[in-house]
Amino acid sequence: MQPRSAHPLITSEAARVGGLLLLACAVGPTPALAAERVGDAVAMYALQDRARAADDLERALLALIEASPGDDRLDLYRTYNQLSGTWTQMQLSQTLIGEAASAQSPSDEGRIRTTLRDQAQYALWELDDARSYLERNAPAPERREHFRINQAIRALLSDTRTIVERLLADQCDLLRC
Repeated sequence: MQPRSAHPLITSEAARVGGLLLLACAVGPTPALAAERVGDAVAMYALQDRARAADDLERALLALIEASPGDDRLDLYRTYNQLSGTWTQMQLSQTLIGEAASAQSPSDEGRIRTTLRDQAQYALWELDDARSYLERNAPAPERREHFRINQAIRALLSDTRTIVERLLADQCDLLRC
């Protein structure tokens, strides 16, 4: 018994639908042109991890401010300002990484990555400035909790600096700085 051949209309219809699908895929809406690069993901996850640590330190610092006498609060608020001001720069870096990964055109991605590179340079300066300030104005060891938090913040800033240095190097590799 010989297999039944497909009806010519079905065969031509299938070929036409297949051709239309192929054409639609070729000229249809294009996905985002930028791609999340391996360095982006590593930096994003590392910054998110450090953000959780910064949040914990911020809560501890605010609790200490609340419990401290008026005379000690000014130094604690200055420490808080160093942490929160510097961390704002890290949040901006995270935002720019996400924007670069979802850019819709190579020119948009290039513009965002240029901003990210510049932001990373500024963030490094901010990290160094905050760490220097906290070292110069470290509380006396007798003020145990403030001393402990100050040390933890400086360690966090140092760890974060390494991440931002890598982020900057990655952007310079992409942009050929």
